Amino acid sequence: MMLKKIKNMIAQKRNSGNRFIKLSVSVLTHIYHMPRFVKRICFDPDFRYVRIMRLFHPNLVHQTTPVTCSNRYPEVFIECLGYFAGTENIRILSFGCSTGEEVLTLREYFPHATIVGADINKRSLKTCRKLPVDEKISFVYSTPKNLKELGTFDAIFCMAVFQRTPHHIANAGITDISELYPFDKFEKQIVFLRDMINPQGLLIVHFAQYSLADTCAASGFKAYGNCTQITYGLPVFDKNCKLIEDAPPFHSIYIKV
Repeated sequence: MMLKKIKNMIAQKRNSGNRFIKLSVSVLTHIYHMPRFVKRICFDPDFRYVRIMRLFHPNLVHQTTPVTCSNRYPEVFIECLGYFAGTENIRILSFGCSTGEEVLTLREYFPHATIVGADINKRSLKTCRKLPVDEKISFVYSTPKNLKELGTFDAIFCMAVFQRTPHHIANAGITDISELYPFDKFEKQIVFLRDMINPQGLLIVHFAQYSLADTCAASGFKAYGNCTQITYGLPVFDKNCKLIEDAPPFHSIYIKV
């Protein structure tokens, strides 16, 4: 009971106008959480790898969870399949492929495509490289240098990649994510990927906290099909990193023009 009272008292002082009090609260909070942090670093490999990524490659990390599953977004895959109807030997990049379920799913929809899965999480890549894949599927450590060496693609899938702790943000009622996940980080990644897409190729940005339409690259794309992230159900933000109230669902599939 006493510990709970102390925690509540510290929480109440977190927004104090006194800098010394705010600093003291920050220090006490870190001390309180330190044992749990050390335990997770030692015994939770997923947590450890995410921390390593954020420490050594902060500019490359978007989503921090490796959680995924097969065929998560069939409506998007079907729409893209229709776009490429009659064209079999396309090149596809699964950007943020996690543990590879999306790559295997894409093989089901595009049986003749060359597919590359890219991820910044080396633990996830170890899992990917144990998958029973054919000779036209490969996996790569997702750095700008490695990606540029791959050449260009006909389709790049970014599925639930461009977001940061979305459920925490929703539960905490956060209305400004400029510190957690700034818009310019998203925009720079979109510009980078744009240059890796062939003319008339597709960039798929699905379940993201920002919209491609708000980026400086928007003029180089046009929306395709009817897929949106209407079922996302989590907060989305404008280019100033501010919460958009009652936002219309962001479009998901874009053609490079």
